[in-house]
Amino acid sequence: MDRSIKSLIWLYLALLIFEGSLRKWVFPGLSDMLLIVRDPVVILIYLMALAQGRMPSNGWIIATAVFMGACLVGSFLAGQDNLLITVYGLRTNFLHLPLIWVMATVLTRRDVENMGKAILLLTIPMTLLMVAQFKAAPDAYINRGVGTDDGIGQLYGALGHIRPPGFFSFITGPQLYFPLAAAFFCHELNARRKLWWPLLAACGVAIVIALPVSISRTVAVATSFIGLVYVLSQIRLGLLRPGLLRTGLIAIVVLGVVGFLPVFDDAREAFLSRWETAQGKDVEGVGMGSIFDRLFGGWDYLSDVASSSSLFGSGIGMGSNVASKLSTGRMGFMLAESEWAKCFLELGLPLGAAFLGYRIVLALALAKNALQRLLRHRDALPVLLFSAAFTPIIFGQWAPPTILGFAVVGGGLCLGACQDEPQEEASEEDEAESYKDGDEDDTDEPNDDAEEEENN
Repeated sequence: MDRSIKSLIWLYLALLIFEGSLRKWVFPGLSDMLLIVRDPVVILIYLMALAQGRMPSNGWIIATAVFMGACLVGSFLAGQDNLLITVYGLRTNFLHLPLIWVMATVLTRRDVENMGKAILLLTIPMTLLMVAQFKAAPDAYINRGVGTDDGIGQLYGALGHIRPPGFFSFITGPQLYFPLAAAFFCHELNARRKLWWPLLAACGVAIVIALPVSISRTVAVATSFIGLVYVLSQIRLGLLRPGLLRTGLIAIVVLGVVGFLPVFDDAREAFLSRWETAQGKDVEGVGMGSIFDRLFGGWDYLSDVASSSSLFGSGIGMGSNVASKLSTGRMGFMLAESEWAKCFLELGLPLGAAFLGYRIVLALALAKNALQRLLRHRDALPVLLFSAAFTPIIFGQWAPPTILGFAVVGGGLCLGACQDEPQEEASEEDEAESYKDGDEDDTDEPNDDAEEEENN
């Protein structure tokens, strides 16, 4: 009964990853229309969920509807008279949010793991494409962007290289994709239904190479953070387990292969050059002060924005690139580049603070569910997925469709991973394979403690 909805969720995920390719290379003339290519899919998901009685009705959905109505009224009181901008703003902030809970309702644990395998396997062609983009000239066809007259629009990296976006439109895609892929890679090290280990090692090589090739500090720091969370979760689960040998073997293979690849040395040189250049521009380097400035623009800037914002703001949607294109004919930031500053200036101080609080509480709710799975069921996957998703949920600029998509997909996969797998879906073949591999104690599945008590 849920198969049709699951198929649409798969389509939503595929469009999230390949939307940039469609806009850059396949249908460049339809770039603006493809900006909202996932909107019809998510609407169809909601309609089918309603028809099948699978549409959640909880406090989060109600709160989303209340915020949507309040923002609509606030925009009217603010004097926002461009209905298209208002509708786009409502679409940005609220249309895709309910998908988080639809995914949590419809997807099983196995569905989440299968999506994770797909995301993980795509790291191989993604990294190969990024390497080709890294080696190509900035104005090469493979490095074309969207939203520019000449099609050349990628950010400069270092030493004559752009920051390669892979299948995405811009580098913001890899910044969110690789932490999510790393979360599933870490899970696969201990999962019951494992990828073939040489294939998993190849995915690990792809992730490690992508870090310097991206010439992006955000990709490197966010992906490394997933590794740190994995190590901490393993301390909770117990380091001396059967899967430790397999993990060590894969790590040796990954590091050994990477060390023999010339492109890794070239990319590392460019990445270090970019890092040194960025440190020279940032007084605080890569410390907490610099991270805060990148997210908010600094304490003084954020406080000035909050204090100067009007009661109703400029109207929802006015801070988006679409509003800039409709108002001035050029893409850009109408109000502010920082998401929090944009929310205050768009919605006004009261409603803007409430909406940001909603996003923080949502992240805290996801964190609570994920930690419960780790502590009660020795299941690290939800914590790993939350570690990849909380940044776009709390701080991400939701107007760009890629960031919004990863916030929603990350939250939905996190909640979906917290679901117990239906007993009928666990086949005897899986159980036999698990015991054959000697992994009965080496799993993130939820009933490990009960199995150990029965065995004792």
